Amino acid sequence: MGESGLMNQGAGRNDRRGVLVISALAGLIGGLCCVTPIVLVLLGLASISVAADLGNVLYGDYRWIFRLVALAFMAMALWFYFRRRGICTLDQARRERNRIINTSLVVLIFAVGIYIFWTYFAVHYWGIAVGLPWAQYDESWALPASAVVLGCALVLYFTLFRGWRKPGEGESETRGSTPSS
Repeated sequence: MGESGLMNQGAGRNDRRGVLVISALAGLIGGLCCVTPIVLVLLGLASISVAADLGNVLYGDYRWIFRLVALAFMAMALWFYFRRRGICTLDQARRERNRIINTSLVVLIFAVGIYIFWTYFAVHYWGIAVGLPWAQYDESWALPASAVVLGCALVLYFTLFRGWRKPGEGESETRGSTPSS
């Protein structure tokens, strides 16, 4: 078994789950600017007018900071993710370059889709439900946009991770079958 076969042994179910967890957390962190006012209202710590002003300040002035924190979290989480899978040196990273690029790309696309859905759809309508004056903003584009982005991410995800399964993990393999190659 070659070195790339050894590197692929860590891939599989944990690989796929890690990608989804990193993506979800990055997308949710990016949307904290809009969740904070809603949580304060729901906990009774702020009135609707204070929460609306806070939401305007956080989203208006600091949204890029939240997005950059989400990207920094994603980069750090990917670094830990690959280190746990045995990619610790630059030489190993060069050998697994395609896997690193593909995984990072899938995580980024998933995170963007989750961010769009979470921030511009779920949180927007949740804020309207608790009484925040967000109905004036038309976020009708968010559901189709997030569906397209998440659909692309799913296609990439299943295309890329199908090839990283180690032999014996496939559900269609039967006992005693011989490889066709």
